Amino acid sequence: MQILSATSVALCSALLSTLADAAATRLRPRHDLVRHEWHEPRHIQGWKRRDRLAISSTEHLLPMRIGFVQSDAAVQNAHSMLMDRADPASPLYGQHLTANAVADLFAPADEAVEAVKRWVVESGGVAADRVSLSANRQWLQFDAHVDEAEQLLRAKFYSYEHLQSGVNVTACPEYHVPAALQQHIDYITPGTKLASYGFSDGVKALGLRRREKDTDGARLQRRTEQAAATAATKATTAAAPWVTGGCDEFATFECIRAQYGLPLPSSLSKVTPVSGNQLGIFETAGQHYSQDDLDIFFSYTAPEIPDGTKPELRAIDGATGPATTQDTAGAEANMDFEVAMPLVWPQKTVLFQVDDEYYENAMTSGSGRVKGIFNTFFDAIDGSYCTFSAYGQTGNCQDAACVDPVYPNPNNNNGGGQAYQGQLMCGTFKPTNVISISYENAENSLPANYLRRQCLELMKLGLQGVTVVVAAGDNGVGGHAANGGDAHKGCLGSQHDIFSPVSLASCPYALSVGATKLQAAAATAASKGTFVEVGPTDFYTGGGFSNVYPTPDWQQSAVATYLGRAKLGFGGYSGDTVQENSGTNFNKSGRAYPDVSALGSNFYMVYRGGLAKGGGTSVAAPVWAAVLTQVNEARLRANKTAVGHVQPVLYKHPEVFTDVVEGSNPGCGTTGFVATAGWDPVSGLGTPIFPKLRDLFLSLE
Repeated sequence: MQILSATSVALCSALLSTLADAAATRLRPRHDLVRHEWHEPRHIQGWKRRDRLAISSTEHLLPMRIGFVQSDAAVQNAHSMLMDRADPASPLYGQHLTANAVADLFAPADEAVEAVKRWVVESGGVAADRVSLSANRQWLQFDAHVDEAEQLLRAKFYSYEHLQSGVNVTACPEYHVPAALQQHIDYITPGTKLASYGFSDGVKALGLRRREKDTDGARLQRRTEQAAATAATKATTAAAPWVTGGCDEFATFECIRAQYGLPLPSSLSKVTPVSGNQLGIFETAGQHYSQDDLDIFFSYTAPEIPDGTKPELRAIDGATGPATTQDTAGAEANMDFEVAMPLVWPQKTVLFQVDDEYYENAMTSGSGRVKGIFNTFFDAIDGSYCTFSAYGQTGNCQDAACVDPVYPNPNNNNGGGQAYQGQLMCGTFKPTNVISISYENAENSLPANYLRRQCLELMKLGLQGVTVVVAAGDNGVGGHAANGGDAHKGCLGSQHDIFSPVSLASCPYALSVGATKLQAAAATAASKGTFVEVGPTDFYTGGGFSNVYPTPDWQQSAVATYLGRAKLGFGGYSGDTVQENSGTNFNKSGRAYPDVSALGSNFYMVYRGGLAKGGGTSVAAPVWAAVLTQVNEARLRANKTAVGHVQPVLYKHPEVFTDVVEGSNPGCGTTGFVATAGWDPVSGLGTPIFPKLRDLFLSLE
């Protein structure tokens, strides 16, 4: 008998193992793989590739997620369904969908899900019972050993270290998917994505006076001038009168109610507010209202509101509520609630305070550590958004071009105790029927597909009957800081003369609001004590045309009429790419904004204990949000639904507006657009005539 040596035994074992692997490979279907994602130099800046993950290691169990592509057909179908529910001539008007029904609209086809799952099981060797579909049907999810993931994706996984923060993540330089399945797959995690983690080297602590400044990313949108000197007597009693001028000098609630025909507190106090119809207000960027300021303000302007009345706090991802001291109050937050609360009383308000204080500070520090300011809010009010895939974007962005906050916050060691260590909130809160947002980004400061995914979320909210009211900005056609400085600042193109639109105001599913100011009417017996509205001149209301979104159907006629009528000293180009042709300054084929306008100048407020004037579209947006909340009160009492996506109705009924025909919004070295009869990019359709607006929506089913 021949005895084999140990070496021969080892060789035989290796041969048998190889033959077994080959046989197993032959049993698995062959796929023609194509490279799906890979690292470019800009993706790995600030990162160092370390060791490759051990293939045989059991400690590296990778949580795999395969996101499905959002099809154009699904988006178009959802848009059509929204139009059916927003068109007053449609038999489906007002028949809103549930959140689950909306999520189902964007679910991938069953055939696509099964095909991708079959690939994972057959080519990756992953047992079928380990693979599941996410609740929103946007992801396949399974845990994989390193060898399984590398075999499936023809990839090599490494540990990458972020050199500034020391954070380590798992990623691969590139990965592959079957050519036949590439059309269904958005991207896979862990994959090539490397998060852009923030790192604090001196973010100011909560309670210190904040330096408020404009940045190219999240910009605090407000214009507040102290009406009294530092040593001015602070308001401490309700002794009246506190305003000595007319409404053109000091805009108070009496002025706003009279101008728009809003109901008086005496009539509102006789009815019980409709349950579940609170007005929601978005705040971030370190803006916190002062309860003391609210109490002083209400004692003067709305004595029917008891001391201590405050919005319901819905704190998102570790956010904190009111300012801890009066002298750290934020002008924006104070103004939003001082505008909105008296106009909807006795209905209540909700404060959506978004992000922990570490990130709120980062938004205004100018560091670029955080560029996105809305995604974590949408996550919290729509659980499906956390993993929603659309336009090549899935979940919150961690590319350097669009950094969103990350939770648990990885900056805990550098956050001064302000870094939230909980999980990202997904669907924690229900959206209110109306949400007011007074913050914005320049469109060009974020990737177009990032913005498109956010805008699609506004469509999804509209399908559920939610109206999102957004301020149009305060810098004319220049987007940012065109006032009081370089007339070209914030503008696009090599010559800085191309107009720069803002988002979310440019999203067609947002109700975009411009600002006006009150001007005494010509002195006649009939006009005594009355005021007309014109475009403001202490700042210039935002307005123009998007470079990302095309003109929606409901405003095409109004926009065409304006472009044919207005005498502009410049022309426009067409398309979603900025074109530097001589004399063309805007995208005439883009979504035009604002849709509507309201008072936004000389608003009298209480700020840090003293009297102040506030202004901007940050006043106008909560005015419109309050108006629509009152409209919803009337509809809900009549057993009808909330108004939801209102633009198709508004553009068909100009009679419910007071037209604003005077004003402009200069910027980028031009006079900007001019107000004319009908819709225009300065005042939109005009300002509300509340009784007509309410009666119009009450007439609809």
